[in-house]
Amino acid sequence: MIKIAAAVETTEAMMIAAKLVEATHLMLVDVDKYEILEIISSSDPTARDVSFAEQAVKWDCEAIICGDIDQTAFEILADQGVTRYLGAGHTALEAIELMNAYHLPLIKEYNGGEGCQGEEIHKNYFGTYNK
Repeated sequence: MIKIAAAVETTEAMMIAAKLVEATHLMLVDVDKYEILEIISSSDPTARDVSFAEQAVKWDCEAIICGDIDQTAFEILADQGVTRYLGAGHTALEAIELMNAYHLPLIKEYNGGEGCQGEEIHKNYFGTYNK
């Protein structure tokens, strides 16, 4: 079973929030079956992103589909190897389909971050780097 998390604004429209901190619910999905395993809500608007990042890790999700991510939540996800996909502006179902087709961009840094360190090392070692 491959599990992913999708951070949505509301459970009615199931739109991926523009920022993880703006999401009100985290949908946990079995991607193999396109089955919702759990929907987690958060009423604390100041720590939703951290709470949802921790839940994605707790549920052993391989990826999260969301909007922009602030530093603390990003580090929780990145440290545990959770792949981060930018799905803002899509419904959860659309975003999952796009992710499966490799059409969603990766979130490689947190808001205000300096970029993915691996890319910089790769660029320095091998010369030019084509994004």
